[in-house]
Amino acid sequence: MLTRIEIDGFKTFEGQVVDLTPFTLIVGSNAAGKSNLFDAIQLLSFLATRDVAEAMKDMRGEPLELFRQTAAGHARQICLTADVLVDPVVRDPWGSEVKLSHTRMRYKVVLERRKTSTGIERIQVAYESVHPILRKDDSWARDMHPSRDFRATHLKYARSKPWLTTEERQEGRTFDIHQDGKQGRNRPATAAEATVLYSITNAEFPHLFALREEMRHWRLLQLDPALLRKPVAATAPDALSADGSNLAAVLARLKAETKTPTRPNGVLSDIAAELNNLIPGVRQLDAELHDASREYRVALTMRDGLPFSSRVISDGTLRVLALLTLLHDPQRRGLICFEEPENGVHPGRVKLLMQRLRDMVTSPSEFSQEDVGSPLSQLLLNSHSPVVMSAMLDETLHVVDGTILFADMSSASDPVGNEVRRKTRLRPVRSRTQGELFNSIGVSPGFVSDLEVKQVLDSVITEG
Repeated sequence: MLTRIEIDGFKTFEGQVVDLTPFTLIVGSNAAGKSNLFDAIQLLSFLATRDVAEAMKDMRGEPLELFRQTAAGHARQICLTADVLVDPVVRDPWGSEVKLSHTRMRYKVVLERRKTSTGIERIQVAYESVHPILRKDDSWARDMHPSRDFRATHLKYARSKPWLTTEERQEGRTFDIHQDGKQGRNRPATAAEATVLYSITNAEFPHLFALREEMRHWRLLQLDPALLRKPVAATAPDALSADGSNLAAVLARLKAETKTPTRPNGVLSDIAAELNNLIPGVRQLDAELHDASREYRVALTMRDGLPFSSRVISDGTLRVLALLTLLHDPQRRGLICFEEPENGVHPGRVKLLMQRLRDMVTSPSEFSQEDVGSPLSQLLLNSHSPVVMSAMLDETLHVVDGTILFADMSSASDPVGNEVRRKTRLRPVRSRTQGELFNSIGVSPGFVSDLEVKQVLDSVITEG
């Protein structure tokens, strides 16, 4: 679970600190930087599982465009820092399982544009570290009002020394992996083209591997209706992909895992019922393997009793179906970033959708013994719709559950460089339960005023 991210030198961000709860909505107009926050999170995830070149290649924009640009040119460095809560048990691909003694970590990585001896510019890792967040410093955990079961299961604070540091030595800069049940090791850092996390592929260093696994499951869900419509090969993975292209395979797995003699479609019946609540007219959902083509196919039966294949289902219905599938998948874990959840849903039913999405996340305050063993789950949404925002507010314009952040552009004056720079600003709307979160940790970006909230809500009259 990502509890805080600090971003500097990336796209429109300059010295930005963002505190996150398990369910967070970012609201703002187009070009305010909402998607750039998701991109920063995605870059962190990529850096944990790919080398720098591969991580940069799959980002939105060319590598140089990821570095903040001002009138003075592009920044030389991107600095990303993430406070993370990892699952208390880690399993590697070879079946090794380790219980962690510390689950709160602070990861920092600095990417730098450097020229090689031949004059070619490369992007390399200039700095990387992983430090424990101590109990006395963990304001996020205190402000989440965790239940006794959540504290006992997830909040562990047994370590005070770092797991990874970057050191300056006579022979040059090195990455030092410190002892974690095994003897530590050093690696040169003078021309690193991958992070240390990328190289931690098993539980030999369990805490670093747990961090890598957590970050590996951070993903930006970009559902493509054209791919959602297509049949899926029988060999497709059965965990929902970022673009949703294997939706039929996921539904077929859920059906196989949950069907009974009295419920032949298993949990697909529940998904159909919830889909009908959001998009009336749906009566039945099925996913079958077509014998001739060896492909999984999705079919919806509507109120007139006629089945329709996914090829003729509307874009909005397919997007909502994919979200509900994810909600009912016990294998889901980690952080999911999703844009404009309201697309395809009638405004009158958006509040119900937001309530169901809220059910997807791990709630520290509501965590009980029945939840022990379930992986941590977190959801970040962004939207420009006041209807979505209103679904999370009470009559006093305070957030009922979760967090709302306003994204807009502000000006930063630099007297040294004699320039005024535009940057993305993210500010929280006041919440009844987390109202102190953003101030108690020494960072006070300023709350969104009630007047600003009301102005956005009033714009719903003219929306569309």
